Amino acid sequence: MKTKLFSLILALVFYSLPSQFLVNDSFETDALGTLPSGYTIKYNGTGTANQKVVNTVVKNGAQSLQLEGAGSWSAELYRTITFPQLVTVETFINVDLAANGLSAGIGIGDLNIGTWGTRVSRLEFTSSGGSRRIDITSYKGSFGPRYLLMMNYQPNTWYHIKIEHNLNTKKAKVYIDGNLMTGIYNSQDYTEFDLEPTVTPIHLQLLAGNAGTARAMFDDVKVYETSALSVNDIPKNEGYLYLSESQNELILKNLKTPLEYNLYNASGKLIKKGEMKNTLDISELPKGVYIFTSSDNSFSKKFLKTK
Repeated sequence: MKTKLFSLILALVFYSLPSQFLVNDSFETDALGTLPSGYTIKYNGTGTANQKVVNTVVKNGAQSLQLEGAGSWSAELYRTITFPQLVTVETFINVDLAANGLSAGIGIGDLNIGTWGTRVSRLEFTSSGGSRRIDITSYKGSFGPRYLLMMNYQPNTWYHIKIEHNLNTKKAKVYIDGNLMTGIYNSQDYTEFDLEPTVTPIHLQLLAGNAGTARAMFDDVKVYETSALSVNDIPKNEGYLYLSESQNELILKNLKTPLEYNLYNASGKLIKKGEMKNTLDISELPKGVYIFTSSDNSFSKKFLKTK
């Protein structure tokens, strides 16, 4: 009976488990010098031939994506996606050649709406008067609120970008190198930023430049449902299992007696079992979705390991 009950619980958990990634582009399998699979050029910047997979400036693996924008004509690629209401966009960006103005960006929107398309959100690497900064804004015919994130960027440096969108509340949070960002708008501080409220996004958008020749590199571009439980999504309340900031440990608060547990991967394979006190070392696990259950089936939680 216990075996049947356990199988039923696992079946329910996996039935509700979202697809791990809507986009997961490392560009490792794309041919050098070509446009990566799945992307379409909206604007071709300094020329179609310059929007390509390269092996010159790389964060992870052996290849990355290069976009090069011109002085009055950005380079912009897009992918068509059906976005869930809670969706995270994540990537590494390196501004290899900075312009005095917009140098690089990533966001979501609908390029079919308006003369230049609509951006529900767009995180921008930009500069003005010698000051290089990172902003987040939106655009539909004109720009929405522009939040100046409290961080300057340096060219030729990789930054890990994560934008968590809530399309229900029309808000977003931004993490850079794992840090939740504060933005300033009209002299007020914000940690949640307004999205364009009237448009349903259908495109992931990557871009470089339009205020001068600018070149940006992108690596490990990911889009996934936020409810797949990344490290910032699991409430740290009593009785909740959550990931440490390093994602090397699982933590279960206020555990009074040791807990017998089973740990499964997204395919349902048992990969670890044993006794947990308050923490469980998972540093050896690769990135992916996992299911943690107590051996008596009284507790079950899925989580996403992204490091």
